Amino acid sequence: MITMLADDTAVESVVFGDAGVVGNLRQDGIHISSSTISVALSEKMTAAHAANGQRFASAPVFGRPDAAAAGRLFVAVAGRPDAVDDCMPLLEAFGQKTFRFGNNPPDANLVKLSGNFLISSVIEALGEAMALVSKAGSSTMLAGGALWSTR
Repeated sequence: MITMLADDTAVESVVFGDAGVVGNLRQDGIHISSSTISVALSEKMTAAHAANGQRFASAPVFGRPDAAAAGRLFVAVAGRPDAVDDCMPLLEAFGQKTFRFGNNPPDANLVKLSGNFLISSVIEALGEAMALVSKAGSSTMLAGGALWSTR
């Protein structure tokens, strides 16, 4: 079973609700969570699946909906090696590259959250640099080897 939901609240209700994943997934079944969620929720799901004899892999993705439609996402996955190995054909179907981050599912969530932070920091830094150059009166600047116009 694979889930890709909006946030912790949605994931928690689908995974732990009355008709949830944990209560209905067969023993030795695999739950792949591709949601961007907190490390704490991933830890809770890891423990719950283990207690029910189920396998769990966290596989959050990088990419917009158009990249998903084209099978061009980047996937960060972590989980028991047997679970991740069994999931690889599916992950490779919707991702252009899958990166493995070990046996502990929450590690993939930490990588995803760190990646999101890095992306937003780069965007903010670029905006600040462009504003500085613009306020100094220059109409162009060099950023990453490309010429950008501030007007």
